[in-house]
Amino acid sequence: MGAYENSMNQTIPHFKILENDQVRVSRLEEKHVSKYFPTHRHKYYELVIITACVEGDYSHNIDFITYPLQAGRIYFIAPGQAHAWNIKTYNKEYKGFLVTFNEDFILNGNKALERELLKLFDPLDTEPYIDFEPNAFSTIFPTMPILEQEYLKKTSNYALLRSLLESLLHYMSALKLDKHETLDFNCQRLVDVRKLIEKYYKEERHVDFYARKMDLSAKRLNEIARELSGQTITQLIHRRLLLEAKREIISQTKTIHTVSDELGFENPSYFSRFFKKHEGISPSEFLKQVFK
Repeated sequence: MGAYENSMNQTIPHFKILENDQVRVSRLEEKHVSKYFPTHRHKYYELVIITACVEGDYSHNIDFITYPLQAGRIYFIAPGQAHAWNIKTYNKEYKGFLVTFNEDFILNGNKALERELLKLFDPLDTEPYIDFEPNAFSTIFPTMPILEQEYLKKTSNYALLRSLLESLLHYMSALKLDKHETLDFNCQRLVDVRKLIEKYYKEERHVDFYARKMDLSAKRLNEIARELSGQTITQLIHRRLLLEAKREIISQTKTIHTVSDELGFENPSYFSRFFKKHEGISPSEFLKQVFK
């Protein structure tokens, strides 16, 4: 597995980066092999950068949603997300980069960058990608070639790698803002409340809790959430619960009863009703569908 290892003996592999290799930069056409095609999960962040792609039906799944592969697109995959490539063989139909890194490596005490990561790698984002002009890739992201060169050295400077990677993330964050939103106070509030949801969603389901944390009224917090995401705080919490339920179910390491309990539901029956209400099928039917 090289610098990756499967941390669990389970049907759905859960890969992590070994401690002696906190960041990796690879060319898709050189490193993309069949063992990474099926559904798997990461303990690290991953950038999937597509710089070229021939015409055809090429796609991949991020948390059970299918996204087409196309030139000039960068996909952001956060730790814990389920990922799969919808191809059986790879003959260089698409090209680009895989950049993977551990959270501890990139943050290194940098709290400001923590917010940037949440903006880019938000598991509740309806568009977990940004687009760029493929022919201008090196101009738009000038640190990428330097990052690759430094990584390929026999002895890489990890401080320099961290600095170059951070710069690359800032370029991507700026592009995402240009394409999708205007950075204002309410946008930052949405980032902050999503961070709170990520921390407390298993035990706190009421908007009042998050409103107090944000020093806002529940009504105002819901207004901001609806304006910027199209969903209420309750809907965002339910989406996060459903997403984690799917991830745990496909791992097949826990019973439905255990998943229900760990996600804070009163009993498995209530959990199953919640799951079916939002997904349209029961947890067991969902599992069969994934492995059909």
